Amino acid sequence: MKSFIEKVKKSFPFLEKDDISLILSISSIVEIPANEVLLRDGEINTNVFLVLKGLLRTFVTTSAGEERTILLSKETDRTASFNSFLNNKPSEVTIETIEPSVILIIDSKRFPELANANKNLATLAIKGMKHFLTDTFERLYFFTALTPEERYISFREKHRDLIQRVPQKYLASYLGITTVSLSRIKSRITKK
Repeated sequence: MKSFIEKVKKSFPFLEKDDISLILSISSIVEIPANEVLLRDGEINTNVFLVLKGLLRTFVTTSAGEERTILLSKETDRTASFNSFLNNKPSEVTIETIEPSVILIIDSKRFPELANANKNLATLAIKGMKHFLTDTFERLYFFTALTPEERYISFREKHRDLIQRVPQKYLASYLGITTVSLSRIKSRITKK
């Protein structure tokens, strides 16, 4: 618990120990094995997941039954079906563990009450929404302005630690390409 508090203080230096205690009062820390679903498509999302250890993927399933990875979340990343919990509607995504993970599950229904009475938690919520909006814009840019090879290079530069951790089928899906295309891109880059 002490290392968790230190990590949170490092990531969010404006939070006091009392603020962190408030967050913990509406949260639970769980260990989850690899390939376990945290949220299924169609469920109402009432939690935010903070990855303390491990790796999660958020994906959609197309009408043809194909899974498309839209988000990879590693240590210190937060994730949720934001559209679901903000609008109280069924989730359009599924969130699952890729690796054995330790997750802080924050009750997103109770968090606004705490944030209304605590300026540091309100700041945390605002920073979380800014982060979410920035990530969404970057993801749109990623797909509209970059070629598949540029996407791979960009991902590799920003997430060196994930290249070996993410299974190739999920990485290819995240990049919007097939595993065969990913292999070709990697081969071309190696030959340069």
